[in-house]
Amino acid sequence: MENPFLKRASEYLRDDEAFLAVVSPEPVTFFLRGRGQAGTLYDRLLFMQGTPGSGKTTLARLFEYPTLTALLRNRSSSGYQSLAGALVECGGIVDDRPAVIGCRLTMETDYRDFWEFPYNDTLKIGLLTTFVQARAVLAWFRHLTAEGIPASRIRIVPRADAETAVDAIGGPDAEGVLARAREVEAAAYEIVGALIAPREEDLSQAVTGAYRPFDVIDRIEIDPQNDTVSPLSLLPLVILDDANVLHPSQFRALQHWLARRELRIARWMIARFDILLPQEALNAVTEDRAEADFPGLTAGRDIEIVLLQSSGPRREQRIAFRRMAKDMAGRYLQKHSLLGPRRLIVLSDLLSDQEESISPSALREYGEMVNAAQRRLKVTDARREEFEKEVDEFRVGGRPVPPDVRLAMLMVLLHRYDRRRKKVATLFETDPEPSRPITANSDVHETAKLHLLHRYNRPFYFGIDDLCDSSSENAELFLQLSAVLVETVATQVIRSKGPQLSAGTQSRLLRQRADWIINKWSFPYFQEVKHLVTWIGKQCVEVTQEPNGWLTPNAYGIPQEDFENLAKNHPDLARVLQFAVAYNAILLVPNYKQGSKVWCLMELGGMVILAHGLSLRRGGFLEGDAKVLATMLEERPL
Repeated sequence: MENPFLKRASEYLRDDEAFLAVVSPEPVTFFLRGRGQAGTLYDRLLFMQGTPGSGKTTLARLFEYPTLTALLRNRSSSGYQSLAGALVECGGIVDDRPAVIGCRLTMETDYRDFWEFPYNDTLKIGLLTTFVQARAVLAWFRHLTAEGIPASRIRIVPRADAETAVDAIGGPDAEGVLARAREVEAAAYEIVGALIAPREEDLSQAVTGAYRPFDVIDRIEIDPQNDTVSPLSLLPLVILDDANVLHPSQFRALQHWLARRELRIARWMIARFDILLPQEALNAVTEDRAEADFPGLTAGRDIEIVLLQSSGPRREQRIAFRRMAKDMAGRYLQKHSLLGPRRLIVLSDLLSDQEESISPSALREYGEMVNAAQRRLKVTDARREEFEKEVDEFRVGGRPVPPDVRLAMLMVLLHRYDRRRKKVATLFETDPEPSRPITANSDVHETAKLHLLHRYNRPFYFGIDDLCDSSSENAELFLQLSAVLVETVATQVIRSKGPQLSAGTQSRLLRQRADWIINKWSFPYFQEVKHLVTWIGKQCVEVTQEPNGWLTPNAYGIPQEDFENLAKNHPDLARVLQFAVAYNAILLVPNYKQGSKVWCLMELGGMVILAHGLSLRRGGFLEGDAKVLATMLEERPL
């Protein structure tokens, strides 16, 4: 039985219709709609950064010409209408026709080889840019030919000030442009494929001469087959995917070349954080976005940065990701061979949000522990009754808390009272007033459930929102966590059981899956990253388990000033932190104000939170400094 949730990467869905059927419009709307409506999505270099599985390639593939035409062919289908609407808002579709002709070049093949040649840097970069341009032109023509459009109907519209350079790219005729691009690609590939790099003076004029189609081309027009339809004018778009595999010098030179404002074609670069220097990568996810015009975007004159990473307005990002994840899950469930035909296509309906209590014997044991704590802390019966009334009046979704949570909340309140009661000078004060009011609120409720999780393994992570929030706003992690839940649902259906998973089953499977994912880490510095997050996780667990529940942390905070000097003062820590962020082990929250200090929070990723049994609520953190972390890493056992 095929589980579509295990097909995580969009690259594995070769058929455009199959790909479009599982793509949610939410990321397009959240990250790109604003710039598309403002008309600035295509007029400068767009640099898209994000962690693996954040949706970079999915967004890029949507703007490829075959994908746009496939979407338009199926736009009458209800499953495609919302996605088509999102692309209309981004300017990818205008008047039910494609407005851009996008091609995606994967930098994983051939391109880095140019850097290994024994030539000067200027020539190596020139060979790279020539190869990129030739392949882009060929890709544009290939996409049009696949749609049944012959070269005789294609016209290259040059920039107004570039007519004299048209001959260098093959002339005004489309057949000539295509032939010239083939010639250049073949000459460049001879160099790439050579066992021994040819001497500089032996290089073909085809690759060393003036060949700059990106400087010349303004639009690509398609002549109609009849006079009833106007010509189709398309904006060329080149998307350089996986640019992080390039040599850093190549990457920077290519980025500088594409950022030139005189270019008329649209150009996007897509990369992970690996390519950046540590402080650059950390700054990329922590810079102040208060002046950004749109979520996830950084305003700039020459480069527009789209950050597919949890940053900026965190509440807004979490809500947006929940919408996207639920929509995506529904699309994947429709493709499930067992659940789809049974119309079990709403993931939230398959995940029970009904709490499960501890066993009666454990409840009795815990009740005795509460009584013992009352006696040990010398809390009067009257004061306890006051706290019990507080807990009884507390509601979650209009419902009272279960008996085991009621006891756990009471335990927390007893210990908070012990810490807050006033110190009096007389021995006759048996029931002093606390320094601050003791109330049963959501913090006490969260602490109580965490205490029960660690003491009795009471289910804590269940329901669709917990599943989404555990995924660190990362689509691939969401699918990996969902896959094991959906597999269990399918097994229950096969065994003629109800399809809904209990809270206990969900919590157990999610925590097991998180452990499995962490143990499968194999990215650069993964051992150091694992040591770092494990140390932070253990510190957070210790504080979480304190009886008065004063804090339920899932982050470690260092002074903002420490963070800004991290690469200079603690370069090894900066490098480890870069990869922790790049692979969703840690999320950075800069400029977090607490009291009179400003902190940079290192918030643990969802997998680490699940593995250690910590709160998914944001804001709680342990105060520390960079030196402590750096020393801890240096003392890491080999």
